[in-house]
Amino acid sequence: MNATEKNIVVAHGEAIAAGLLASAALQTALLVIPNRDEILVSINAYIDQTLNMSGPGSGDAHDEVFTLMRETARIQAMQHLDGIRRALHDRK
Repeated sequence: MNATEKNIVVAHGEAIAAGLLASAALQTALLVIPNRDEILVSINAYIDQTLNMSGPGSGDAHDEVFTLMRETARIQAMQHLDGIRRALHDRK
């Protein structure tokens, strides 16, 4: 593995850790909120709207790098929210 590959792997590991910690924090916070389904729907909508509004800095809406980044973020965020939703419903 060369230095560039190591940097990419480390950055990916850091991103995974950040996502897991954020997911754990959200799940913990939602345990004490009675209307957690509504909150999860709101968080989902916020993420979706924010990613829809964001775009590449160059103004090219078809920029493959930024499109891939946004859609990867969308997929990862929605997977975390789905996991939180399942975990919270399993506790009932």
